[in-house]
Amino acid sequence: MKKLLILSVGYGQGHHAAAAALAEEFSSRGWLVRVADPCAEAHPHVFSWTQRFYDFCVRRAPWLWGITYAQTDTADWRKAVHWPLLKGVKEHIRLLLRAEEADAVLCTYPLYAYMLDSLHRQGLFHGRYAVIVTDALEISRPWMQSEAPLMCVPDEHSREKMCAVFGLSPQQVIAGGFPVKRAFSSDLRRQTPSATNLHILFGAFRPSAEVVRTVRAILQAYPAAKLTVLASSHSEAVKRRLQGAISRGQVELLPATPHMDQLMAQSHVYIGKAGAATMFECYAAALPMIINFALPGQEQGNLELLLRDGAGEYAESPEAVVEVLHNMLAHGAAEWRSKRAAMVAAHRHRGGAARIADEVERRLLS
Repeated sequence: MKKLLILSVGYGQGHHAAAAALAEEFSSRGWLVRVADPCAEAHPHVFSWTQRFYDFCVRRAPWLWGITYAQTDTADWRKAVHWPLLKGVKEHIRLLLRAEEADAVLCTYPLYAYMLDSLHRQGLFHGRYAVIVTDALEISRPWMQSEAPLMCVPDEHSREKMCAVFGLSPQQVIAGGFPVKRAFSSDLRRQTPSATNLHILFGAFRPSAEVVRTVRAILQAYPAAKLTVLASSHSEAVKRRLQGAISRGQVELLPATPHMDQLMAQSHVYIGKAGAATMFECYAAALPMIINFALPGQEQGNLELLLRDGAGEYAESPEAVVEVLHNMLAHGAAEWRSKRAAMVAAHRHRGGAARIADEVERRLLS
């Protein structure tokens, strides 16, 4: 039985979502798969603090994330692996490699690839590994400058851009698609949305006051609409302000859920930020998107790809969100159907995990 080690990290949702989809695909092919988060396992307290910092930037200070992103984009990550704190993560990876004896290693976070580079140069690792990039178009420099023999990006536009910017060989970089679990399916036949049956899935990643204003604006325009609001970090504040709508059954508030596939299956539109995992899950489920927030840096590229495909819209204010909904539902929801068709037509909307698995088996194990 072939063994696979997947190295992921819990910043945002994208890295772990990609890891889970890859684990599902390789397991279905008979591989023995281990998914690990070396940052959290080696330094749980430090990792917890940095994770809270990331969450704070997302919800409260995106400008601060923009500064952080710019610094990490220009840093030399080949030297960073020798920092005292990161030496512990590197040592944890070395022990994982020795314990697992994996036939291949996949990194859904770029730092780990540099650690594998370093271990390889030290003669402590002789295995085969690949980098699974979890953003599109606006891909930061650290993703693309390790010595990994195989790099997988979500789409052909990203592949062309990365090869041109970093001088990479087209054979080294493949457009494998973003790995999405099989439960996200575009084959579902949703009833066409209208003012009387509209169901919205709302990822509430903004401050609670902004979330409440947007929900109220939607319900004022569409009183019969049903909103499922994902508000994990500030659910109590949102709950207090939307108690009336919750009591009337207009709003369902979920602090967290492992069943995003089911929620997407029953929804007509997703409103939220341009995170890679959710965006590509929407592609897989053919669920048109309204992006009301994109983090500076990598998420700008995700938004650009969505708009380029004609699969969604950007609307930051509550008034703009309502206007986009009006346009989507007008003329028998013609624009909504057009965006859904664009998602189905996009080659990246499904099968990313399978394509990556095919390339790993062909290129790394042959």
